[in-house]
Amino acid sequence: MADTRTNDRAVARSLWSFVGLIVALICLPFSIAFADSPLQGNHPVSGHGIDELLDDDRSLMGGQMLKQGRIPAGAMRPCISTAAQVRLLDLAPLVPVPTLCVGSTVSADATGWGGYEALGDHERSVGNWSEAEQAYVRAIELLERTAVKDYNQDLAALLNKLGITRYTQKDFSGAEAAYRKALKIYTSTQGAEDLRVGDTLHLLAMVLFEQPHGRDLAGALFFRAWAIREKVLGPYHLAVAESLQRMALSLYRDDLSKAVPLLLQAMEIRERSNGHAHPSVAETLTVIAGLYEAHHRQDLAIPLYQEALTIQEKVFGPNATETIQVRNSLHMAHREKGSPNEESKGQE
Repeated sequence: MADTRTNDRAVARSLWSFVGLIVALICLPFSIAFADSPLQGNHPVSGHGIDELLDDDRSLMGGQMLKQGRIPAGAMRPCISTAAQVRLLDLAPLVPVPTLCVGSTVSADATGWGGYEALGDHERSVGNWSEAEQAYVRAIELLERTAVKDYNQDLAALLNKLGITRYTQKDFSGAEAAYRKALKIYTSTQGAEDLRVGDTLHLLAMVLFEQPHGRDLAGALFFRAWAIREKVLGPYHLAVAESLQRMALSLYRDDLSKAVPLLLQAMEIRERSNGHAHPSVAETLTVIAGLYEAHHRQDLAIPLYQEALTIQEKVFGPNATETIQVRNSLHMAHREKGSPNEESKGQE
């Protein structure tokens, strides 16, 4: 009886070794095929036109482009249990069945990049911009450990959020760096006509406009963002209005004949969506008035400031910061004209 058990164990060990060899042969070609198979999303494509507007870092485009889908926090490539192959041979394993993982990514900490992104979103929602920036930086650090970082749209979205926090804190050079990285990812994975490309171009143009070296380029990017947004969203979307207003101020600030029609078009879109008595309409009225003032046309600026002030008083009340800002601009326009109204005399 003892000899029989010994023989059974020896046979089982031999069979198990044989199964292990078969499993290895099965898993090896599967892992190679998986690595070469493109997944849906985040596929590199060729961009058109954007690179010509930017000082491109070509090192990002070097090498073979990886094709990979979205990678959630702490994600792993598929793990394959050998139990299925063992069952095919109708052999009960004598030891616990191992699991073979194909190409595991670097593991993140317990929070994961998604957790840090959520933390950043929360801090941003309550106005804690510095804390939001720190959370987004940590999320980006974790996500950049993946092999597909140069083509990962989650990373691009995080970079845009980081850029917004830096822009709000007036760190324009830091915001510019984040937006440029996001733009490269989106143009590589989505193409030059994608809405995310347009939105990122708009954000990048905003920070360039705030820096002396970027003023000339900002206008071209605002124009490109407007073209993409209008094509994708239609001519009456609020994002199109924002692009028109920015484009007018950056490209045609010295030419009223071109700037004012664009601003009036932006105001028409905002009125169409929000009604006339809306702060966004008051904003455009104030922008047009300021442009007239810059060209020493206080006679045209004053009625627009007055109209904007009426809206702000109705929406925010007479003592709100937004209302006071417009009122001060109106008073200044009257002073520059040389005939301040009675209200401004009383204020003085």
